[in-house]
Amino acid sequence: MSVVEDVKIRPASLTVGDRIRNLRLMQGLSVEALATPGLPVSVIELIETNQCVPPDDWIRHFAHVLGVDMSALICPPKVALRQAAQALCEAGHDAVIKGRHEDAAEILSQAYQFTRAYHWHDLLASIGPDLSQVLQLTGQVSQAADFGLHILLSLPAHVDTKDRRHTLIRTGNALYQMNHFAMAAVLYDQVISEADGDERIVMKMLLNTGLCYLNMGQFHQAYHTFEQCWDIAKQLNEPYWLAWTHIDLAACDLMQHEAMPRTREHLEKAEEFALAAHDQAAYAAVIHDRGEYYLYQKQWKKAETCLIDALGYLRDDSASYAFILDDLAELYIHRRYWRKAQKIIQRMLKISRFIHNERIKGLAHRRQMQWHLSRQQKDEAQEYFYRALSVFNQIGHQLEVQQTLALWSQSP
Repeated sequence: MSVVEDVKIRPASLTVGDRIRNLRLMQGLSVEALATPGLPVSVIELIETNQCVPPDDWIRHFAHVLGVDMSALICPPKVALRQAAQALCEAGHDAVIKGRHEDAAEILSQAYQFTRAYHWHDLLASIGPDLSQVLQLTGQVSQAADFGLHILLSLPAHVDTKDRRHTLIRTGNALYQMNHFAMAAVLYDQVISEADGDERIVMKMLLNTGLCYLNMGQFHQAYHTFEQCWDIAKQLNEPYWLAWTHIDLAACDLMQHEAMPRTREHLEKAEEFALAAHDQAAYAAVIHDRGEYYLYQKQWKKAETCLIDALGYLRDDSASYAFILDDLAELYIHRRYWRKAQKIIQRMLKISRFIHNERIKGLAHRRQMQWHLSRQQKDEAQEYFYRALSVFNQIGHQLEVQQTLALWSQSP
């Protein structure tokens, strides 16, 4: 019997079969441990699946083997149910620690139903962060958001603030992945209001909130938020956070397809701090942003060098890698390197399928649209225009919709 099956305790059941099964699993016993010559395993399995109602003699036998009174099987006390809930929560947390994410998602989902049914808010709060995390890691992002919001709405004010904070953050992250940026920003702001002077938490949430504003196209608000973050990062004097703050400040200009003097200053500072922090991801982001900077200045060779260099620091099946490819495809289209651009677009589509990222698919369609427009193929371009719009509307990313419309409107 697998580990997941061993902990599938049925929480709010009123059947004798479920109670027998729950107590057996809590004690780590197999079905064979309850069997006798006159009571075979096959019959016990029928009882535990509620396909057979056991007579009193059998219930007495089960109670004896399980070391409980018959009343525990007929009407279990609430303390036993709570012990079962705790065992389920612990099994879920253990699965998280061991990296068994699919098992953990299933176990903790059961624990959620159990603890919510009996209003055990302390246990409910304790499973919130891990449940949200493993659901996201197993691709169940919408479920992570739903569970997280339900847990947050169910918790009273007196629960552990650390558990509540982590649930707020991870639910916000799930909403961000779903492109519900305004809702995610609300949760991040709530974390800031409850941070109780923890400057590092405030800084992290300001970065997250600023990214929400960026993705909503509210560039001035995003820049102001990142400036607040920079003030805190400067006080903490941590190169890692200073690097990412300057990266995001530069992004406020680059996402508007602008390359200003302050943009270059932010990139120079970001590179300095990324090197000091020895952070490869931050350094790759700096090189990518510098490539965008040169792209918008039409310094094609410098842009190409930076973008290709940035790819070398990342996995070739990641979203970050695909975003760099998007800029590289734009560069090749501008330079009329049609074959190179087409190869890049196909690589983007391959990554989007591999990591199930619809936004990347939409970006690839938009670049295909631009490719056809640049070759005066208006009918073919229109097909990919509608494909890109359909994807971005479906995932609710309105900034990408606006940018697609803007690019189309610039066509002759």
